[in-house]
Parts: sequence; C-alpha cells; structure tokens
Amino acid sequence: MNIVIPGYDIEGGIGEGAMASVYLATQRSLERKVALKVMAAALAADPSFCERFLREGKTLARLSHPHTVTIHDIGSVGELYYMAMEYLPNGTLKERIAAGLTPEQGVTLIRQIASALGYAHAQGLVHRDVKPANILFRADGTAVLSDFGIAKSLDDRTQFTQAGFAVGTPSYMSPEQARGQEIDGRADLYALGVVLYEILVGKLPYTGTDALSTALAHLTEPLPELPVHHGRYQDVLRKLLAKDPAERFPDAAALLRALDQLPADSSQATLVRPLPIPLSFDLAGMTPVSIDIPTDKPQPQPVRQPVVTPTQHNAVSEQRRGPVLALAAVEVAVALAIGGASYW
Repeated sequence: MNIVIPGYDIEGGIGEGAMASVYLATQRSLERKVALKVMAAALAADPSFCERFLREGKTLARLSHPHTVTIHDIGSVGELYYMAMEYLPNGTLKERIAAGLTPEQGVTLIRQIASALGYAHAQGLVHRDVKPANILFRADGTAVLSDFGIAKSLDDRTQFTQAGFAVGTPSYMSPEQARGQEIDGRADLYALGVVLYEILVGKLPYTGTDALSTALAHLTEPLPELPVHHGRYQDVLRKLLAKDPAERFPDAAALLRALDQLPADSSQATLVRPLPIPLSFDLAGMTPVSIDIPTDKPQPQPVRQPVVTPTQHNAVSEQRRGPVLALAAVEVAVALAIGGASYW
C-alpha cells in the first residue's frame, strides 16, 4: 500500500469497488477515525471525471441529514483524489438481511433511507447506486445512506453521466438506468423498492447469470407476487417497481405517505376456519324432508373447438416477442458495456 495523503495515517483497506478503494485512516488534526475513499486510477486519468468528483464532493459535504453519511474532507494529492467520510463500523443492511429482519424492522429502515433520498433529491442529487451494501449503521441502529461516489447532479452533463452510459449495480438498476437514459429521483426509488422486496422475501425480485440478463429481467419480467402474509406491501412495491417512471411514486414524500397508510396486518384473515354449526335450527314451522340426490354425473355435451395448429401459434408468439427482447438486449448491452456497471 503506497498511498500517502497528508494529514492522514492510513491503517489498512476496508473495501474495494470498481470506482474506488476505501481505507481506514486517522485524521491527525482531530484524532478521529475516518473512511478514506480513494478514486480508482483509471477514473483519475479522466480530467472531466476528476472535476466532477471534486465538485460533487463539495456538494455532498454540505449535506446535513440524520440518514446520510457525513463527509469530512475532499481533495487531491498528485494523481490521488480522495474523500474522507464518517467511519461506520457497525455493518451493512446486506448483512442484516442475511441474518433476518422482521417486516416492521425493514419498513422502519426503508423509511429512514427514503427520507435521506428525498433530502438528496431536493438538493439536486440522484444517488444511482442504492443497495443494501451501501446502507450502513451507526452505533444506535440508525440507517445511513453512504457511497454517493457515483451520484449524479440533475443538471450534470459531463461525459460520464450523459445519456447512453449505464452506471450502477444491475440487480438494483431501474429499466431507464439500464438503458443509459436520463434519470431522476424515481430511479433511486425503484432501487429502494428492490431493497424492500429483498428484505421481505430474502431474495432479489429479478436475477440473471450476468449483468446483461439481470438488466433485461428488470426490463421485461413482471413483478413477482409477494407471499400471502406480506400482501399488505404489494401495492407499495407495485408502484416502486413500475417499469415506467411515470407510474412510480413521484418522490420520496409520496412513498412515505403510502407507508403511513399501509393496511393493517391481515395475516389472520388468511387462515381458513370452519363455520360454527348451531345446535338447533328454527325452521319457522316447516318440516324437513329427505330428497334423493343423483349420484351419476351428467354427461357433458361435446363442444366443437376451433383447431389451432401449435406451430402456427408459437411462430406468431415468437415472431412478436423475439424482436422486442433482441432489441432490448442490444440496447442494454451497449449501455452496460460503456458504463462499466459492476455486478455484485
């Protein structure tokens, strides 16, 4: 490790991604532990990205919200571009999902992150990489949204964020983000919907063998139905994970209102109970009689069905479906290849 940044004593690596490496360090001036994120050398070679990194870092440093990570410092030394952030050693939401969360615990965390996203969006920032691994925790259990490293300013037009570049994690990427189209805060809400589904079910709603097939699943596959005992969350998820951004919640505030209006837990209503049998009947003076019920099944009359040749039907279906999927695959493949989206 040959990294030297004045004012910091670097102790060791604590994380690494496609865009940056993160180190545990001590800020000498205040004698406090920080998470020091250092931009990957390949990105540091792009002057436009370096300029954007410093500009957005200053914006992030001004964010002040209970559920966003605090930025302490940002700068560059030679070819090293770094960001010193609040050090949060209490695990990630990814780890807590693996350990198991109750729906109530999960919804509480979703509320906290939704409020953080609403605040960031109001400042003109879209996170673009909301996922459990980027949701950390303070010692008191408060959820904190971190890793704004690829956040996009809504008015940004640098090469890295222009239309045609797919940036993010495919398992949590909205359809428009996978296509490399222009995005807004509704793309973050889509990703948060994936996180909510994962909390409730314990797995992702859409999966694939690689980045391309995963992104295509988000574009083409219908939303899986939740288990019956989680049915009260289905409508919220349906709006969060709508393919068309116009059909999603318009902003985080609308999502929070919908969570406030969730129907009561009706799990007991799904149980099948026998009806009570009364001990006596009041027949109002009528006399019960026995009747014979025929036991032979009535013979159904044959119904002539139009003959459809399977090959004709399948050929028509495939002719319609094939070009749509092929076009989507090409579109997403180009966007992912250019943007270099990470798959984990």
